[in-house]
Amino acid sequence: MRWWTKELQRKLEQTIQTAIAEGQTPGVVISVGTEGKVLYLSAFGKRREVPSPQLMRVDTIFDLASVTKVAATAPAICLLWQKGKLDIHEPVKRYLPEFSGGHKDKVTLLNLLTHTSGLPAFKNYLKMGLKGNYEAIIADICRTPLKAPPNKVFIYSDLGFILLGEIVRRVSGLDLNEFCRRQIYLPLQMRQTRFNPPKSWHKKCAATEWRDNQMTQGIVHDPNAYALGGVAGHSGLFSMAYDLARFCQMMLREGELDGVRIFEPEIVRAMRTNQSPVDGIQRGLGFDLQSPYSPQMKGEKFPIGVFGHTGYTGTSLAIDPFAKIFVILLTNRVHPDDKRNIATFRKSIANLIASAIYG
Repeated sequence: MRWWTKELQRKLEQTIQTAIAEGQTPGVVISVGTEGKVLYLSAFGKRREVPSPQLMRVDTIFDLASVTKVAATAPAICLLWQKGKLDIHEPVKRYLPEFSGGHKDKVTLLNLLTHTSGLPAFKNYLKMGLKGNYEAIIADICRTPLKAPPNKVFIYSDLGFILLGEIVRRVSGLDLNEFCRRQIYLPLQMRQTRFNPPKSWHKKCAATEWRDNQMTQGIVHDPNAYALGGVAGHSGLFSMAYDLARFCQMMLREGELDGVRIFEPEIVRAMRTNQSPVDGIQRGLGFDLQSPYSPQMKGEKFPIGVFGHTGYTGTSLAIDPFAKIFVILLTNRVHPDDKRNIATFRKSIANLIASAIYG
């Protein structure tokens, strides 16, 4: 890897240390690698500042927030598609009969995966008093009117991905956590990846915000994932850099790692290829290719076709199928009060790496 130099490493470390010193995030774990090797893995700053400080470590477990969509939900749907258990081109109502009426009858699983269903972005079910009432939340989303007909506009919708998580449960008979554990994480030896981490993991997790007078550490930050019991299609997955690197390597190798095949190559190609019917937006199956959100993941210098996702808590992964590399950037930028912004920092990291590769 001629592009990976000590000078690049020095620039990355300087950029990270400056961001922490300026208060953009308490801490960072970064991993950069190829389809066969991790080139760089390092931790900076703190995984918790209050109520007592804890240093960031490379084995820190992060609340991935919306990276859940591409590291759990979309892969689960695509595995069921590969196995012939569902068809992403079929209407949602085939799998969720209560999601029907009017334009909803034409909404497909592909629309949910590409955020082109017309469903609204968000509703706060925690504030609506539905904590612990999973069935009522699913029923409410199914009743929620569309903001636009399918295939017409891009509305990044957590609600759509909550429905995809429920479809995995109904089609497979397993909740999203157990399905992904059996079908993806255990085969890939991703041993520190799951929803609802056990208490023994909590002290290793990056802290997020105060909730009920306690600092949240190892319990999901997202209000709807919390209301749904911690297992949800849009958010709630916890993981660490080592595990996510294995996932990215599997994707770079078109579905296989260390002799274990998760996906057929054509499924991976479909996942990373533009499937969006809306002009000016490029989304794969769950993955972001080119959208208002993509600069946060890959800056401005990676080519179109680089795919990945960001998470609200300050997490992201980007996979470059041309240079055969991945970049994992994990931060706890919401800690302790969700007042930090890492937009410029995220772009700077991606641009440094892309410039080294592409000039």
